[in-house]
Amino acid sequence: MRAEMLADHTVVLALSGAVVYQSPEQIPGAVRAAIVRWAPEAILLDLADVTVLDAAGIAALLDSHRTAGWGGISFALINVGSFVMAQLREVGVASFIRAQPPAGAHQAVDA
Repeated sequence: MRAEMLADHTVVLALSGAVVYQSPEQIPGAVRAAIVRWAPEAILLDLADVTVLDAAGIAALLDSHRTAGWGGISFALINVGSFVMAQLREVGVASFIRAQPPAGAHQAVDA
C-alpha cells in the first residue's frame, strides 16, 4: 500500500492486488496511521490496482469509512474498476462510501 499527502490536506492510499480475508486490518490500520501522521481533511482510497474484493475486504472499507468519519474526515474510494464497483453496488455500499470509477470512465455512479 502506498500513501501520499497532497497539498490540499488529502491523503491518498493506493491499494493493490487482492483485498481479502487474509489482511482485513491492513486498510483500517493504514487509515488510522494516516490520520495520526498527517491529520488530513480527506482520505481517498485508490482502488485502481485492486483485482479482488471479498466480504472481509468490504468490511475493511466500511471500517475505514467509519474511522475517518469519527475524526470528521471526508472519505471516498476512487478509481474503482467495474468488477469491484459491481461488488460494492451488489452489497449496497457504493454510494454510501462514495465509490467513484476511474477518471474518464463512462460508468454511472450512484452518488
